[in-house]
Amino acid sequence: MDPPPSEADWVHQIEGLIEEGQCFLAYDRAGQARRAYPDSRRLRLLAILALMRSGGVLEARKLLCAMPDALEALEPIAHQILADLRQHLPPLLTEAQDPPGEASLAWVLELATHLKQLGERTPVGTTEDLGTLDLCARIHAELWRHQGSPEDLRKSRQAHLRAFQAHRQAGNGVQAARLSWLLGETELARTLARQARAATIETPEGLGPKDRFFARAHQAECCLLLGEPALAEDQFRLALADGQVHYAWVVEVRHRLLSLQEGDFPVPAALLDLLPPPVILIGGGHPLDRPGAAPPIFPPACEEAVRHAIQEHLDRLGAHIGYSSASAGTELLFVEAMLERDAEVHLVLPFATEDFIRERVAPAGARWERRFRHALKLVASVTHATEEHYLGHDWLFRFNNQIIDGLARLRADLLGTAPHLLLVWDYAAEQGAGTAADFMDHWPDPARLRLIDLDAVRARTLAATPALAAPPPAPGPVPPSGLRREPQRVLRTLLFADLVGFSKLREEELPGLWSYLARVQRRLNDISSPPELVESWGDALYVVMSSARALLRHAFALQDSFIRLDPRLQGLPDHLSLRIGLHAGPVYTGQHPLTGRPIVYGSHVSRTARIEPITLPGNVYASQQFVALLTAEEGAHCAEQASRGKPCSPWYACEYLGYQQLAKNYGNTPVYHLLP
Repeated sequence: MDPPPSEADWVHQIEGLIEEGQCFLAYDRAGQARRAYPDSRRLRLLAILALMRSGGVLEARKLLCAMPDALEALEPIAHQILADLRQHLPPLLTEAQDPPGEASLAWVLELATHLKQLGERTPVGTTEDLGTLDLCARIHAELWRHQGSPEDLRKSRQAHLRAFQAHRQAGNGVQAARLSWLLGETELARTLARQARAATIETPEGLGPKDRFFARAHQAECCLLLGEPALAEDQFRLALADGQVHYAWVVEVRHRLLSLQEGDFPVPAALLDLLPPPVILIGGGHPLDRPGAAPPIFPPACEEAVRHAIQEHLDRLGAHIGYSSASAGTELLFVEAMLERDAEVHLVLPFATEDFIRERVAPAGARWERRFRHALKLVASVTHATEEHYLGHDWLFRFNNQIIDGLARLRADLLGTAPHLLLVWDYAAEQGAGTAADFMDHWPDPARLRLIDLDAVRARTLAATPALAAPPPAPGPVPPSGLRREPQRVLRTLLFADLVGFSKLREEELPGLWSYLARVQRRLNDISSPPELVESWGDALYVVMSSARALLRHAFALQDSFIRLDPRLQGLPDHLSLRIGLHAGPVYTGQHPLTGRPIVYGSHVSRTARIEPITLPGNVYASQQFVALLTAEEGAHCAEQASRGKPCSPWYACEYLGYQQLAKNYGNTPVYHLLP
């Protein structure tokens, strides 16, 4: 059995994930590491940096403010050491020449113990530690980029400057120069740029890929700050000519240039064109034909031709990050092609893994199942639209495509780009929910759609091998696509809310509460679409709607009503607040057999109810499924608005909170904070 990771192992792993741009995963890993090393300042700073780069800026600011200053945290030990010295040293120095006895020196052992504690508990970075100075600088730079506080900008510059002065790392010098320019200290910026250029390695060929890239990028940035844009372009071209450049390095340098541009520095457009954001690609299309299928759509004989067509598109687009499901056929070929080019791949499965294998992989044969299980080990992440069973409900494939779409857009937003969709498509194939045609019909951006014509691929392949074009002899019946169970589940978005402090209300205050809620409802009627179902038990509220966008507007309207309406007018305490949890998933609908009232029920209702208790009062938390569906819906809405020549303004913000333990031991799940 392998030993548990050391603190250094964790730091190395998390820094690597941040460097690769996998900041969601980095934050989750940092949470695991901090449970093992709760006093590690480096791990806390890495967690904050990863959280900010995942979009959780406000939560990261809270965590940073909650971090005690290193010296303040150690004051009790330091005071004890000073007290020992004040008490014992003066008498010891003024005593007679007789050597002190054993008892009189007992305090020395106590002092040694305190000094040992001080050494053990002093966090890395309380002095001029390079790694921690660099982390502090990056954190404050991120905060400044998102919130615009000059104090954060100054703190970032000072940390980089101290690191450069103490360790002469060119990267810190370049950063200090850039931030000095943004602070309006242009002469200092030029001086630091000259010093940083002198500190860079002029011939970085002997370095590793990352150090080689940044050595040249640092030279380029120094040239730019010193008014030599042509030399800067030459250095950037040299940096990018290396075949081992990771997209995250390019993103980091691009963000630096964009910050200069936003600060009115004349950054040539040619430099930004050299440093484009990474290409995010969603892969989809037809599964391999089931045995005996007629007419053929994707016969096994076309596998190599389709693989080659996918690889051509990946090379043409320069894909870095991929999102897909993994059915035998197009999707698994896409996943394998992305992995072959060392791209970052994220799988999304529509239901329980073994059900998926049985329905979408195993019918193609044991070879495809082995390939699927191998891919599961190599991809960056595996997400489920729902972890429940398939039950023959085919619309789950459409829901899965929406989750893929939303997750890809979430990632693209963080990287300053938008995803492409690559589909292997045949116009004559089935048109049902979750098919390639269905995905294409719901894709909002035709300019970012790439199609591989499966009909043309099939025609070329079968023409080259005429024996394959003959109809198969006496095909047996096509196996059913799954055991359909009734009633059918449907996709719904779900809200659970809890009135904080309800249990503390006195008996005589309860009528006033219902009057207050009546005022809330009148206000909701004016600003929110009516829900499909509303239920209430005591202080709990349960709301069901079909659209994630509509439900989030309802949640915000609820919170806003509790902020704006004064409860004291109904004789209630001066402040009431809600905790709201949101989720989306397959549920059953029907009538309650005892009451005859409409009901919506299923495991996803329970999951929503477990998100609400972990929500901070006055906030709205949501599952990853809800946020992905919301992002997909918002993308489609904005595309529709753009087609009508209308603007689409952001109306909500989304902050990642990492994996959270749900109430009543309902498991860990990614949770987001949604803000108006």
